Amino acid sequence: MAGIICEEGPNSVLEIYDLIGEFIRNGVKQSKQQATQTCEKILEELKKQNIISGKSQYSHAAQRLENSVRLQEVELIKEGDIVGIDGDGFRAKREANTNDDLNDALNSEKLQKKREKDAIKQRELFERYKQDIKQHSNKVPPVQVRHFRNEEGKSQDIILQNISVIIGGRALLDGANVKLAQGRKYGLIGRNGIGKTCFMNALARGEFDNMPTHLQILLVEQEISGIEKSPLDYVLDTDVERTELLQKEQEIINNPNADPSELQKIYERLEQISANTAEARASTILSGLGFSQDMMKEPTKSLSGGWRMRVALARALFVKPDVLLLDEPTNHLDLDAVMWLEDYIINCDITVVIVSHAREFLNVVCNEIIHFFDCKLTYYKGNYDQFERTRSEKKKNQMQQRESQQQKMAHMQQFIDKFRANANRATLVQSRIKAMNKMELVDEIVDDPTSVFIFPNPEKLRPPLLRIEDGNFGYNPQKLVLKNINFSMDCESRIAIVGANGAGKSTFLKLLIGNLQIDEGNQYRNGRLRVSMFTQHHIETLNLMLSPLEQMVQSFPGSSQETYRGHLSSFGISGNLALRPNYLLSGGQKSRVAFALAVWNNPHILVLDEPTNHLDIDAVNALIIALNNYQGGVLIVSHDQHLVSTVCDQIWYIKEKRLKKFRGDFDDYRIALSSNKLE
Repeated sequence: MAGIICEEGPNSVLEIYDLIGEFIRNGVKQSKQQATQTCEKILEELKKQNIISGKSQYSHAAQRLENSVRLQEVELIKEGDIVGIDGDGFRAKREANTNDDLNDALNSEKLQKKREKDAIKQRELFERYKQDIKQHSNKVPPVQVRHFRNEEGKSQDIILQNISVIIGGRALLDGANVKLAQGRKYGLIGRNGIGKTCFMNALARGEFDNMPTHLQILLVEQEISGIEKSPLDYVLDTDVERTELLQKEQEIINNPNADPSELQKIYERLEQISANTAEARASTILSGLGFSQDMMKEPTKSLSGGWRMRVALARALFVKPDVLLLDEPTNHLDLDAVMWLEDYIINCDITVVIVSHAREFLNVVCNEIIHFFDCKLTYYKGNYDQFERTRSEKKKNQMQQRESQQQKMAHMQQFIDKFRANANRATLVQSRIKAMNKMELVDEIVDDPTSVFIFPNPEKLRPPLLRIEDGNFGYNPQKLVLKNINFSMDCESRIAIVGANGAGKSTFLKLLIGNLQIDEGNQYRNGRLRVSMFTQHHIETLNLMLSPLEQMVQSFPGSSQETYRGHLSSFGISGNLALRPNYLLSGGQKSRVAFALAVWNNPHILVLDEPTNHLDIDAVNALIIALNNYQGGVLIVSHDQHLVSTVCDQIWYIKEKRLKKFRGDFDDYRIALSSNKLE
């Protein structure tokens, strides 16, 4: 860039933009306005450092920089929605072994103070962000049963025209239309970070004009807080009227002077709202989601985050609103619970909108797909597979129409150019010009950016890499968790581990990676073996105050910035995204950061525990391609049928404390599980 500026000698911000504006816009993905602001900062800093001279800010003579500045070394940051240059001026981030003259001139005390100020500012931004999230959460309607609705003669559909969703000055939806017909099951799909969750929140809060106020629209809570109440009581508490009536009943019974007629009114009302079946209905839902009778009665605070998510889902299903919004409902569910939820959604008569990465789940439950793309919502009849076929055919036809139109327009333009000055052909020329002006242009095909996952390939090791023979393990010597384990892995292994939650899958993974040791039996591990494990816990332990780049530096110090950036870009975290605080990343983007951290050591074996949670469908497809290209061993714990079927050639399951190999594919396993035919 310095060479271009010196050669051309720009005299204004506009001229700097003409020279390097496109580099900035394409290189760091800035808008035109943001790129102009960057050019202004460049001009101001060049003046400040006396690199340019001139009597006024509009008349400058450029000078060649003493040291070159590479565009890839210019680090841009994003705070909220204001993109600017790191620091107060135009400062290139450099490696320690370059530009030592500038580094020597910097005052370390001032740098330290600046870092402290930046840290304080970042904490303030983070606290403001958390406060905004809390305020938005408070606006979401409570999870509460409505026994009688004033809906007679009113439409149960939601039809909204020309809506917009704007977050922090950025339009997520612009001029979009919403059409939700009563009783239909919609799959809402789109890239991570595009705004699906924001849109669902806005629907739940009723933020759009002409929203039908008589409909109850409920978004499932992401997680409930840990309290003393049991899951069963927590679900029943959503029926506020029932709870209040039962309390009044006890007050009247305990009061000898109470009017008996009041008690009769309470009994009549309890019967009207089917209060006597409420506990059975709540138990059925909790049981379907995997809760045992004992778990239903334990304090909610004793449950893990995944089980609390199930309680939140159970509360929403029990309420049975007019419109139910589900954001990744299959996360933290085992296959039994997923199949139960599929049946529940198919057979319920309410409208359901589902955001999910699980294409087989969408195939089973959805009869319409909403594609969130380019600030619009496009509707496709059928399930996810039908959506893919329809969209592919639509794109093919659009491409053919555009090519045909472009050829026709080129031919007409050629005629116009050839005979424009010919008076005898003036009428024909004008008719073609009018025809071109009236022509409705076929839009150019705009695809989502390609999703990226690239796992580093390890050096080869002689098999077996891992082996357990006749292994037993128990956290308590008198109570085994797993027994008679016989299992081995090498670099060619592609294995899926399935089973109910609580069966011992997590314990087995810890034995495999060496966090636990078997109590009895033989265990072999190649001395040069490197094993990496990805779990949802890794996402939860990200430092939200740090950027992905800073997280890499903190976790694995000693490498160059280019090395860290290159590694992050292998997982789709590139450009400005690598510099954004983790708390501003979507769930899928955080997953990518966690993947990058997990495989930094170039492992021979990858152990992935529910790796598709939070990823969009395109990212799942990219993950599948990456795993199939990976030259190490892969072990996956997942209920995602598409992932398991396309990556794994072995299915193992845990039942009655034993790890067993299943003879068949995932479809066979589903059938065996649903018919209780697993050995």
